[in-house]
Amino acid sequence: MCRRMTPLKAGLLSILLAVSVSQAKVPEEEAARLEGGDLNPFGGEVAGNADGSIPPWEPKWTSVPRGLEYAGPGAPRPNPYANEKPLLVITADNYPAHLENLSEGQVALFERYPEFEIQVFPTHRDFGYQERMAKKAAWNARHTELTEDGEGLVNYNGGIAFPIPRNDREVLWNMRTSGCTNTLQVSYDGYGVFANGERAHDAIRFTQSAPYNNPADPDTGVTEAERGSYAVWTVSERLAPPRTKGQITVVTDPLDFKKDKRNAWQYDPGTRRVRKAPAIGYDNPDGPGGMQTIDDHKGFNGAFDRFTYTLLGRKEIYVPFHNFKFNDSRTGDLDDRLTVNFLNPDYVRFEKRRVWVVEADLAPGKRHAYKKRRWYIEEDSWNPVISENFDSRGNLWRVGFFLSDYEYQISCYQKHTQVFMDLPSGGYVSNFITIDRQEAVHNLPYLDKDYFTPANLRKLAKR
Repeated sequence: MCRRMTPLKAGLLSILLAVSVSQAKVPEEEAARLEGGDLNPFGGEVAGNADGSIPPWEPKWTSVPRGLEYAGPGAPRPNPYANEKPLLVITADNYPAHLENLSEGQVALFERYPEFEIQVFPTHRDFGYQERMAKKAAWNARHTELTEDGEGLVNYNGGIAFPIPRNDREVLWNMRTSGCTNTLQVSYDGYGVFANGERAHDAIRFTQSAPYNNPADPDTGVTEAERGSYAVWTVSERLAPPRTKGQITVVTDPLDFKKDKRNAWQYDPGTRRVRKAPAIGYDNPDGPGGMQTIDDHKGFNGAFDRFTYTLLGRKEIYVPFHNFKFNDSRTGDLDDRLTVNFLNPDYVRFEKRRVWVVEADLAPGKRHAYKKRRWYIEEDSWNPVISENFDSRGNLWRVGFFLSDYEYQISCYQKHTQVFMDLPSGGYVSNFITIDRQEAVHNLPYLDKDYFTPANLRKLAKR
């Protein structure tokens, strides 16, 4: 396993000075940059890079590109870049020539697995943003602030909390607030793939609402003072494996984990009872095979309190992006994707993109399976694209890839399949896989908090 540190600061576009977590909102002249200035509506830099390998942001689509056919919600989404060929294939033989644009975790994968490769395609910045979410981001830039300890938000209106971030916590909050969905529903599979080729499987029917995206609210001006202290509500029904089939869990996630707790209730089909679930979070093992933690999901979730954070700046690297192909059943089957040690590189598209880099170190007196963590967060979407997690001895342990693409139903980028590669064991876990099912439906009628209660959980269990 690789233990050599790739110089993270090499190639950084900017290194930001340490600032107080409780810094005030940006001045008006800075916020105006989001509206026809040098930043796009979510805060990404409009200009391309010096050598043209990252083009300018020039949006031409907010829905299905002309000439492509889309059957609608639940159907495979057409890929506007389906006919492109890789510009570059990085392998274990040639990766040293590309270190400037690789993360430490990617280097570790090349050194651990001689067959691993990264297929680099042209970078595209062709998609625009949902108008409602762009308005929310502009309003937030002028009003939203962190609480003194950075655990919560004040005057938050939904959408991207800090489109012009200036510290580590604001960047992480953007990763948490990047979703544009009101209510979504999807059934997905997860697989633990072990080094000997054997697999563990689970499947979940998942429903989620984001109260700050309630379509009944005005586009701007409805904050936590009116909307309430919970940011996400979910219902998860187990479809597999057989021993847990029929188990249903309701979870409500607070906006401020220091002020409020994550609440969870669970229906057990064996006892036919609904009970308050034990604490769900932090480093509890999760997923088939247990090769990720609860707070690995979607990059990072839950309380911030077990780590201290540092914003390292921005960097140009090759990251998973525009991964329309991975869950499209028309391009091959599940077995094609789930190769041993890592997902089949033929189905994972990489592009050179600008990312924000945040590092976390275990706080004094705190416990967690990870001693250090690092996230790479793409600038146009604020979605995580890579994570790196280190064990108690400081050795790189797990490398995560997050596959994003554009969701036509909501005119925003959306996180889809994720994978965590466990370097010591040679296995990995991947979930949010929909190749054998319908894709997510993001434009359901809005479900409010009454759907995500113990009382409604009992009703759902009787279906």
